[in-house]
Amino acid sequence: MSRQYHIKINGELIPVSEAVYRAYQQPKWREKKQKNVRNGLECSFNVMLENGLEHKIDPTQPCMDEIIAEKLLFEALLEAIAALDDDERNLIYALFYKGKSERSYSEETGVPRKTLAYRRDKVLEKMRRIIEKK
Repeated sequence: MSRQYHIKINGELIPVSEAVYRAYQQPKWREKKQKNVRNGLECSFNVMLENGLEHKIDPTQPCMDEIIAEKLLFEALLEAIAALDDDERNLIYALFYKGKSERSYSEETGVPRKTLAYRRDKVLEKMRRIIEKK
């Protein structure tokens, strides 16, 4: 038993061959597939609005611009840290990553606390200049 194909014209189902049916339906199928691919790949605000998804936008979540800006700043920060010498890098690591106080780092290294504070300020200024060049 072979399958029968029909197309709807002016509300009336017209029997057609498989080739005619496929030729008639192909543009619809192509459009549907492109829409599915586009919706799957794009995450633009306009596509969400077209699909009625505006109510699903969570204002507490960072937008794409914020994510990109944060990533660029993070990369610039890594480059700035890489540009530091070992003593500068160790100071920044101890104070900002390990969370040590200037006093405890001073006791650990034997460098006076005021000297560490001065060096910290100079290193942070150096990093700021490196990041601003980007």
